[in-house]
Amino acid sequence: MQDERFREPPLKISGDADRYNHRDGNDDYRQPGDLFRLMTAAQKEQLFQNYKAAMAGVPVEIVKRQIVHCYRADPEYGAGVAKAMGINFTPQMIAAE
Repeated sequence: MQDERFREPPLKISGDADRYNHRDGNDDYRQPGDLFRLMTAAQKEQLFQNYKAAMAGVPVEIVKRQIVHCYRADPEYGAGVAKAMGINFTPQMIAAE
């Protein structure tokens, strides 16, 4: 049950109000790509192996979707995860998303 003592007070708004679009000006892939590019070769390889261990047994279609996200952050990132997972990565995988 909701406790009314913690209810937010009314907010007076003037003008045109709409929902805030958190995606405006926000790139979901820049920050993870920047972090990936800061990693050493050994750190990148450890990351790829972590993906392999964490995604063992996950359906291949879901793994492919994750690889596309990694690729959008950095092409080397996506290719490394695909290689570690034993998946032949192709550009058509990106177009399919």
